[in-house]
Amino acid sequence: MGESHPPLFYLFMTSEIKIGILLPQSKQYPSLDRDFMRGIKLNDLGVKFFIESIGIGADEKVIIEKMQKLSLQEDISIFIGFFGHRNIESVYDYATNNNLFLLVTDIGSTLPYASQKKQGIYINSFGIAESSYHLGAYFASQNYKNIATSSSYYDSGYGINQAIEMALYQNDSQFSGHYITPLNPRENEADCMQETLAPLKPDAVFAFHSGIYAEEHASYLTKNKLTQDYPFYFTSFSISDKIKEEHKEALQDIMVVSSWSDNLRNKKNISFVEKHKAIFHQAPSIFSLLGYESGIILENLFKDTDGVPSLEQLIDKMGEAPEGPRGKIQFHPETNRTSFDNYIFKITDDGIQIETVLKNDGQFIQNIMSDQQPQSTGGWHNAYLCH
Repeated sequence: MGESHPPLFYLFMTSEIKIGILLPQSKQYPSLDRDFMRGIKLNDLGVKFFIESIGIGADEKVIIEKMQKLSLQEDISIFIGFFGHRNIESVYDYATNNNLFLLVTDIGSTLPYASQKKQGIYINSFGIAESSYHLGAYFASQNYKNIATSSSYYDSGYGINQAIEMALYQNDSQFSGHYITPLNPRENEADCMQETLAPLKPDAVFAFHSGIYAEEHASYLTKNKLTQDYPFYFTSFSISDKIKEEHKEALQDIMVVSSWSDNLRNKKNISFVEKHKAIFHQAPSIFSLLGYESGIILENLFKDTDGVPSLEQLIDKMGEAPEGPRGKIQFHPETNRTSFDNYIFKITDDGIQIETVLKNDGQFIQNIMSDQQPQSTGGWHNAYLCH
C-alpha cells in the first residue's frame, strides 16, 4: 500500500485559530458570561472558542489550571480572561513564562498599583476607579470643596473611594463625610442616611453601589428625597433600567460618571448598539461592551494574517489602536492597560444625555505608575461588582 496522508480537511482544521475564553459566573449578574460572549461574537471572527468557567474570577489556581488545560489539550496559545485582582500577578507570570497571549478584561474597581508590564499580557478595563478619579478632579474644577460619599458595606471594600480621594486631595478638596449602609440595614435606614448627610452639608454626594445594594440605595432616596437637596453622582453599576423605572422621580436629574453608555452617539457605538438590539432584542450591557471590545481587538490581530499568528506578531499588532464604542482602544506603553475619556451623563425624562466630557489627560495612569505600593490584596476579590 502507498504512503497514507491526512485528509485535506484535517490539514485545514489544524490552521484554524482557537481562542480560550476564561469566564466568571455571578449570581447577581447571571447573564455576565452570556453577555460577554454575545459581545465577542458580534464581530463574526470566524474562530473557534473554547470556554472554561473560573468561578468568581478570583482564584488564581483555578485560572492557571484552566489555561494549562486548554494550552496542553487543545494547543491554544491565545486567551481572553475576565478576572478579578487578587493574586492575578501569578496568572500573568504563568502566561508569560509559557509564551501565551492573554487579553484580560476587568471592571477596574481597584487601583492597579504600579507593577511591571509582562510580555503578551494586555488589560482592557471598564475603569470604574479611573472614572471616580476623573470625577474627583471635576468636582475640584467646579469648586466643590466638600464631598460626601454614600456606599454600602460591600461596595466600600473596593478601590473606588480611594480613587476619588486621590483626586480630591490633589486639588485641595476633601471629604465632608461618608455614609455607609451596614451589612444588615436598619428598618429606618432611609432616615439614618438623611440624618448622617444633613449636618455634613456637602457640595455633592458621590454614590457607588452595585447589585441589590444599588436597589436598596435607590429605595432610600425615594423615601428621604435627598436628591432634591444635594447633587448626586452615581457610578454606572449604581443604576439600571429597573432602578430608573421603579424610582423615576427620585432619580430625576442625577448624574452618572462612566466611560460608556449605550447613548454615546459616535459611529462605532451606534453600530454596536443597533446590531446588538437587532440580534438579541435588547440593549447591550457593560459586559456586552467589554466582550465586543475584545472581539474588535482580536479582529484587528487576525487581519491580514495567514493561520495562527505568532506571539511576536500579536505583540506587534497590539501597537495599533482599532476604533471601539469608547474610542480608540489603546494600551498604555508602560502598563499595557487601556484608558478612555469619561463622561458625566444626566438622567432626564427623555433618557440619558451627556452633561460633561471628562477628557483623559493621562494623570491617573501617571499617578499609578509613581505609586510604589504593592499590588492590592485587600477588599473583595471577585471579578465583578456584586454581593
